[in-house]
Amino acid sequence: MSVTSSQFLIDGKSFVTKTDDTTATVVRTPTGAALTQTEKEVAGSYYNSVLDEIDYAKIYNLKFGSDFLGKLGASDEWMAKALTDKTYKEVFKKAVGKNSSNISFVSPETSDISATLTDNKDANGRSTLNRGGTTLRYPLNEDKKDYDYLKVCAYEYKPRGFTSAGGNDLTGDYETKGLQRKSGNHTVFLPMEASGLQESNSVSWGGDTLNALEAAAANIAGKTVAGAGEGMGEAFKGLMSGSKEAFDTIGGVNSGDVAAYFAGQAVGKNVFTRATGKVMNPNLELLFTGPNLRSFAYSFRFTPREEAEARMVRSIIKMFKKAMAPRRKGGKLFLESPHVFKLKYYFKGGQEHPFLNKIKTCALQNFTVQYAPDGSYMTYDDGSMTSYTINMTFGELNPIYESDIDESSNDMGF
Repeated sequence: MSVTSSQFLIDGKSFVTKTDDTTATVVRTPTGAALTQTEKEVAGSYYNSVLDEIDYAKIYNLKFGSDFLGKLGASDEWMAKALTDKTYKEVFKKAVGKNSSNISFVSPETSDISATLTDNKDANGRSTLNRGGTTLRYPLNEDKKDYDYLKVCAYEYKPRGFTSAGGNDLTGDYETKGLQRKSGNHTVFLPMEASGLQESNSVSWGGDTLNALEAAAANIAGKTVAGAGEGMGEAFKGLMSGSKEAFDTIGGVNSGDVAAYFAGQAVGKNVFTRATGKVMNPNLELLFTGPNLRSFAYSFRFTPREEAEARMVRSIIKMFKKAMAPRRKGGKLFLESPHVFKLKYYFKGGQEHPFLNKIKTCALQNFTVQYAPDGSYMTYDDGSMTSYTINMTFGELNPIYESDIDESSNDMGF
C-alpha cells in the first residue's frame, strides 16, 4: 500500500510522492498551480484525467544514489534539472521521509516505453540517453506501466578492425562498447509476441576419421617439421627415424598391407582393398568444428485505432527499412554496412526480464511488410491501411560462449 506525502512546491509547481516499500512516484498535482495543456500533452498516458494528475517520475531506489530518478510523464528539461539540481533530491528525500546519505547503487536503464531524452547515466558513468531521435512505440496508448515489452534500438555499425597488435580486436564480442546510436528514430518499443519468444542454441560437430597409418604418418610429419628448424639434414633424419618408429608401433600390419595402402594413395584407387580384401579401420569420431550463430524471428500485427497511431505504425516500418538498408557514402564506389540492433525483453516497471533470454547485438537480415494481411484492400479515410503485419529475422553477430552464461545469476542468461 502506497503512502502519499504532503504537498510540496518545486519551481512553482505542486507535487506529492506516493511511496511503497522500495520505490516512490513523483506526482504533479493541480494544487497551487494548474496543470498546463503542454504538460498534459508531454505526459501522454501518464496523465490521469480523472484525478487531474501526472505521474512525473519514478524514484527507483530510496537510497537516492546518483541516478535515482527515472522518467515517466515529465518533460526532458524537468528531468535534466531534477537529476542535476541537488535541491530537487533533498525535497524528494524529505517528502518520502528518507534523509539518509547518498549511497551509490545501480539504477535501472532508462528504458520505460515512453522515454525519449533523459539525463541518466549508468553505474559506469555511461549515458543512457536516446540521443538524436524520437522513441517509437506500439500500441500508442497502452498503459505502459502494466505490461512487458520488447525494446529494439538501432546502432551504427562500427567494424572493430586491426587496431591492436596481432589484430586481437577481431576476437571479441560486438557489444554496445563503441556503438553509436542511429540518428533520427532509433528506438522502438513493441508488445511481446508469443511465437518470437524462443531461442535455439547449437554448435557444429562433424565426423572425422584418422586410421592407424594416417596417425603414424602424422607422427612422422611432426618429427620432420620439428627437425626443419635445425636444417634440411635434421629434417631428413627425423623423417627416416620417425618412419621406422611410427610404423613399428602399429600392431597387426604387415609390409604388404602398408605397401598396398600407400600404393592406393599414390594412384588414387582402392588398391588396398583389391589386394588384401580388407578395409582400413577409419576410427570415425564426432569432433567439434565450431560455434553457430543464433537467429530470432518475430511477427507483429499492427491495427491502428486512431490517426496518431497510424502515423506511428508508418514511422516504425520506415525506421526498420531505413536502418537495415546498406548505405552509400562519398563517391558511391563502396557500400557501408547497415545499422545493427540491440534487442531486450523488459518486465513490468522497466526491468530487464529475469525469465527470458538475453540477445547479443544483431543484424536485421529480413524485413517483410504485408499491407493487406486480411486478404482484402481496406483503408481509413486518410489512406492508412486498417491493418499491417511485419515479419523480421534478426541474426546475432557473435556466437554464444560458455563464459557468457553465469549459472549463479538471477536471470535466464544468453
